[in-house]
Amino acid sequence: MKFKLTHTARAVACAATFGIAGLAHANTATTDSDAAQKSSQPNSVTLIAKGTSGAMTPFLVDAEGRTLYTLVQDEKKASCDEACMKHWEPVVSESRPLGKDILPGLLKAEKNDKGVSQVSYGGLPLYRFDGDKKPGEMNGQGFADVGVMVSVLGTAEHPQEAGEKVEATPELMAAGAKVFASTCAACHGAEGQGAFGTKLEGFDRLANGPALLSTIIHGLNSMPALGGQFNDEQVAAVATYVRNSWGNKFGGVSAEQAKAAR
Repeated sequence: MKFKLTHTARAVACAATFGIAGLAHANTATTDSDAAQKSSQPNSVTLIAKGTSGAMTPFLVDAEGRTLYTLVQDEKKASCDEACMKHWEPVVSESRPLGKDILPGLLKAEKNDKGVSQVSYGGLPLYRFDGDKKPGEMNGQGFADVGVMVSVLGTAEHPQEAGEKVEATPELMAAGAKVFASTCAACHGAEGQGAFGTKLEGFDRLANGPALLSTIIHGLNSMPALGGQFNDEQVAAVATYVRNSWGNKFGGVSAEQAKAAR
């Protein structure tokens, strides 16, 4: 499995964005030894970065490229006994952790119930799994029904491969153009060129359909939640429109997929 980490991207500040501005336009490269070396130094700052693997939704890794997890069960509460917890190492940081091509505002380091300063992302405590021996391994996913990978958007979920392929029909594009013009163009530009919001022209992060749907519906950072304003058909239409305009060619999104993202 080919595993990549992205180099640090320049922060993108936007008043309204599709929620993935902090990940915009980053070049990819394999994990560098310098980052790994820094992570091994006792007084170094903990680094949390973005990992990618094929068409999977980007997920969190440490400076050495090891997959990071949270422990969830029954409304995101960990249910892991003493024997189970022996397999999980909390990610700790005595100072504020650093983010690399993720959303740094979601990172925190707070004392857990053991008195350890544990790193969390979007409120989810982060762990390493002892069954992952090298970068790219994901053996902790589903372990004891509690281990779950964490996406760069701060959700505890298994990063999925792209689902059903949906055609970006002329009808769907026209409906999406109407929604975009009335609600989104003021921030993102009528031609996707960016204004107060992220430039969507040639924006490869739009390939991640589930993340885009989640951001449109639930909002993220300065991006307002539009799920209450748009029905499933409108969400699917505007997502399809931005994914297939201004040089983007990522295919359509269905109303069923939008409904599942709510």
